[in-house]
Amino acid sequence: MNPPKKQSIHQPGLPKRLEALSLVSLEDYDEYAERKISGCDLVEQKAKNVIFEESLLERVTLTGAQLPKLRLRDVRLESCDISAAFLEGCRLQRVEFLNCRLLGVQMLAAQMDDVLFRDCNLEGAVFSLAEAKSIRFEKSILRNATFEGADLNKVTFDHCDLSYADFRNTKLKQADLRGSVLDGMQIEATAVKGMVISPMQAIQMVGLLGLVVQDEDISMGQG
Repeated sequence: MNPPKKQSIHQPGLPKRLEALSLVSLEDYDEYAERKISGCDLVEQKAKNVIFEESLLERVTLTGAQLPKLRLRDVRLESCDISAAFLEGCRLQRVEFLNCRLLGVQMLAAQMDDVLFRDCNLEGAVFSLAEAKSIRFEKSILRNATFEGADLNKVTFDHCDLSYADFRNTKLKQADLRGSVLDGMQIEATAVKGMVISPMQAIQMVGLLGLVVQDEDISMGQG
């Protein structure tokens, strides 16, 4: 059988020229387009329905921010800190997170299309009930992350740390987990069907599902 092809992700469509913008606060229904936003401190900002389009965010700090229904379209985030942010109902379309910190970020019921997380720390992140299409996690930390109830069909986890991640009641058909750490991962037998894993991971998966594998008892039938 031929190995499955790597999932194609559409990159953000960024203009060649971006106008620099310095932000000190966010308000409800703010809209920003074709901007380069660098080094801004937006810690614990509270605003709903904020929109960023065709923009580059570099070293922006959004730690503890509450931004429900945030919308990002054609956006690249580099070395940003979004830890402990509340982003319920966010809509991400053609978005890249590169070398970002997202510890404990809450993206409940997020809708994500063509999204890449590369070299990110998402330990304890919450993606419950998220709907994901064309999503890749590459070389990222997802220890104790929660995906309960999410639709992750065809999602790729490429050399990620998924230790103790919660995949209960999650759709994972054709999800590719090869090269990732699965220690202590919570998953149901029904979710395994159609997943793509390596032979070594298959042995580990048996243990995660509670099965016991041992050699036949050679004494059976004797005596």
